[in-house]
Amino acid sequence: MNFKGILLTGMVAAMAITASAKDFSGAELYTLQEYTYGKYEARMQMAAVSGTVSSMFLYQNGSEQASAERWVEVDIEVLGKDPSQFQSNIITGKANAQVKSEKLHTISPAATQAFHTYGLEWTPNYVRWTVDGKEVRKTEGGQVSNLIGTQGLRFNLWSSEDPGWVGNFDPNQLPIFQFINWVKVYKYTPGQGPDGSDFTLDWTDNFDTFDKSRWGKGDWTFDGNRVDLTDKNIYSKDGMLILALTRKGQEMFNGQVPKDDEPSPVSSSSQQVNPQSSSSQTAFPQSSSSQQVLPQSSSSQQIIPSMSSSSESTSIKQTRTQVQSREIHGTVNAKGAHVKDAKNRYRVNFKY
Repeated sequence: MNFKGILLTGMVAAMAITASAKDFSGAELYTLQEYTYGKYEARMQMAAVSGTVSSMFLYQNGSEQASAERWVEVDIEVLGKDPSQFQSNIITGKANAQVKSEKLHTISPAATQAFHTYGLEWTPNYVRWTVDGKEVRKTEGGQVSNLIGTQGLRFNLWSSEDPGWVGNFDPNQLPIFQFINWVKVYKYTPGQGPDGSDFTLDWTDNFDTFDKSRWGKGDWTFDGNRVDLTDKNIYSKDGMLILALTRKGQEMFNGQVPKDDEPSPVSSSSQQVNPQSSSSQTAFPQSSSSQQVLPQSSSSQQIIPSMSSSSESTSIKQTRTQVQSREIHGTVNAKGAHVKDAKNRYRVNFKY
C-alpha cells in the first residue's frame, strides 16, 4: 500500500473512532466476587430524570454472550419517567430469548427525594424484594429455578434510548447523581443465621473510602445506551458512594452530599460462617475468554491476558474494555471478550 493509501486508511479509522464516541458518561459499580444465593441490601437515594435508569441488580457475568447456557439476572430499577415507582424484574432464558417478569411498585417518598433501604433475597426457592424492611414482591418457583450458578451485585446509572420504557431524554437536566450510603451482603445459611434465620452477615461497606479489593468500576458501553460507563463518574465523598450521569468531559461532583437520617453501619471484612456454607461465595470464573482489549490507532486491536492489580485478590483477574478510543468492529462482553452479535435490545450487548 502506498503512502496515500496508508493516510486514507488512517483517516477512515479516525473518523470511525470519532463517530462511535458518545456524548454522555454514566457509571457502573460491581462486586469483584459473585455469590450463590444470599441477601443484599443498599441504603440509597436514587437518580432519575426522564430517559434514565438508576439501578441495583444481581447479574451473572457472561449472561450476555450468545453462546452462554443461560441468562441470570434480578433487578431493582428506577425508571426516569416516574421516580415514585421502581421496577422489579427477573430475567432468565438466553441472550436471544430472554424471559422477563417486570412489575412496578410504588415507593414513597419518591426514590429521588429520600433514602430508602432496598433489599434482594435470593434462595433456591424464592426471590424477595424489600423496601425499608417491608416485602413488596416475592416470586417462588418458576423463573427462580432457572437462576442457576452465581451472581454479582451491581449498581449502574445510564440513559436508555427507549422512550417508551424510560421517557424522553433531555440532556439539559444533567448532571444527576445516585447516592449509596452503605451496602450489606449476607451469605445464605439456612437456619443458622441470627435467631434461626437463613442469612448471616458477610460484610458491610459504608464507603468512608473506596475498597478496590471489593469493587470494580465499569468502563464500557452497550447497545440502546446513550452513555459510556466510566470510572470517572464514581466517587467516594463524605461517607457516600456517588454514581453520576453527566455530559462527556464534565465528569465531576461538586455538590452537597444529601443527609441520610439513618446512621451508617461500621464497615467490616468478610466474617467466618459455618464451613458448609462457605461454598456460597465464589470469585468470577477465570477462562480463556476473559481478555483485555487495548485501543489501537488503526481498526485492529491487540488482545492481551488480563492482569490483576496488587490491591485485588490474586484469584480475581479484573479485565475491562477501554472506551476512550473506540471503533465499532464487533461485539464484546463486559470483560472484553468477543462474542457473537445478539439481536435483542438489552443493556449488555457491548458494541465497539
